[in-house]
Amino acid sequence: MLKQLLEDRIVTLSCIEIPFQQHVYKMQNCVEVLGIEAKSLQIENDKIITGYIVDQSILFKSLRFGQTTIIFSDGVNKAIVQLFVRPSGEIVVEVKPYLGNAEIVTVYYRTILADTAIAIDLKGALKHYLVAHQLMNMEDSIAEVHYHSMHPNVLKDSFAGNFVLGCHVDGRDIHNAEEYALANRQATLQFSKIVIQQNGKRRTIACNRLLTFMITNHVFVGYENIPEDLNEVNSDDGRNHLKLV
Repeated sequence: MLKQLLEDRIVTLSCIEIPFQQHVYKMQNCVEVLGIEAKSLQIENDKIITGYIVDQSILFKSLRFGQTTIIFSDGVNKAIVQLFVRPSGEIVVEVKPYLGNAEIVTVYYRTILADTAIAIDLKGALKHYLVAHQLMNMEDSIAEVHYHSMHPNVLKDSFAGNFVLGCHVDGRDIHNAEEYALANRQATLQFSKIVIQQNGKRRTIACNRLLTFMITNHVFVGYENIPEDLNEVNSDDGRNHLKLV
């Protein structure tokens, strides 16, 4: 509780010069973002935010500083949005989609710098997925990733062929030394292509695929192999659009 109060105080002080203004945040109501097409929503604290579903749009309007949870439903399944209103009135949302039909890529952390720091192993997780689907070999390496993020507060769109870290829940940018802030968060990425290094040559894997990265809080020592039973992937051959070109 004390930690939360201190964090709120820091955020408040950083925005003390900015008067509160109501902001409107718009999301697309679609399967790619929520995993469902929402028909209704339930706001945990309606003094902080108000929200509406209009056609294929979901609209939020900030009312006061704070954070709350919003539950969406299509009548059967549920998805969750964690919403934070900054002291300025700016809205930050993080979607936890319904994962019933999603392909899941489990992400872990590894120790680096002689085990003095940890880093999120995004390329390692993607490589495990591609090896499991026989699209690359264990001795190959991933050179580039190109994707559009459905959840940019967790992982932003790729830049220069690299994964890009997103934000803390309150909207502050995550720096490399703070990668563990991504633990227990989820991001759905729409890949366009992946470039691998294979037998000294670069090859492109053409994609038309949504993959949901489920980031754990597990840390493995750099030389330690991740047990297979901890890194299972859900595959659905009927939806597989990855191929080597």
